[in-house]
Amino acid sequence: MKDLINFDYLQQFFRQHHLNIIEKEVINACHEKLKKPHGDVQRWQAAVKDLPKIDNVRLSINEAIQLSGNSSSDSQIVKNTLKRLCPWRKGPFQFLDTRIDSEWDSLLKWRRLSATGVNFTGKNILDIGCGNGTFMWPIYESDAKSVTGVDPMWLFYNQFMAFQQYIKNPHLCFLPLGVENLPLKNAYDSVLSMGVLYHRKSPLDHLLQLKNLIKKSGDLIIETIVLPDKKNTLLTPKDRYSGMRNVWMIPTKKVLCSWLVRVGFKITFVSEVIKTTLDEQRQSEWMGFHSLNQFLDEKNELLTIEGHPAPYRVIVICKS
Repeated sequence: MKDLINFDYLQQFFRQHHLNIIEKEVINACHEKLKKPHGDVQRWQAAVKDLPKIDNVRLSINEAIQLSGNSSSDSQIVKNTLKRLCPWRKGPFQFLDTRIDSEWDSLLKWRRLSATGVNFTGKNILDIGCGNGTFMWPIYESDAKSVTGVDPMWLFYNQFMAFQQYIKNPHLCFLPLGVENLPLKNAYDSVLSMGVLYHRKSPLDHLLQLKNLIKKSGDLIIETIVLPDKKNTLLTPKDRYSGMRNVWMIPTKKVLCSWLVRVGFKITFVSEVIKTTLDEQRQSEWMGFHSLNQFLDEKNELLTIEGHPAPYRVIVICKS
């Protein structure tokens, strides 16, 4: 693991972006995480190392996050190497000639967020539950000072490194940690929690954690599943929700906003509620497990296979 996570780099990153307040504790937490690596870590590391040499590397963001450049490597070999990092849940990505058609078209969500007018210019941004770092690239391209992604999954870390090892963007930092491993020291200008809240056993505790990561008058950006009605309704699934076991509570937009106010946020923007469609989430060649297309009721797309309301999503922006 040591050759894929450079602790000197982390130290330089925190000092360059004046995040010294959390530097020691975060680096210690990364060391602790390295003591308990996932059983597939070596296999994922090997796949990242086996990716080809590329000259004149460039990154662009259009319909996909695209890495381009000059390489003499065989396209099929490159594709097979990237497939060793499956499943790719977030994306889509384009690696040279290989299109990584991820389960989620996360750039649809990114465009909805951009349409709110949120401003990242000159800010240190923290993306909680960042997955493979899909949002980190466009956030930085939106003139952020730095972007720190946090996710405990080693697979996601290696998917991020498949691109970052070429781009070497010194303003991006991926921490293979959970939010509970971060020191609560109000260090960041803006914090994102995109698709995380419903996976937390105690959503109000999660919101309080986020509040304690944000500077005074900083921004919280929440994107999450909500119920489509306008009442004070809260769904607590007995077992699964849309095939997922780790869904604990799904509020309406009204309840979500009341939670945010209760823990001390000032709401500045609330989006319309938007139904998740198969254009945004579905099974693909790069994510072969069941997805939304298997988890909606065959006779009524407004319901999940468990009989719950189908997933709708909302964006809420607040001031700390």
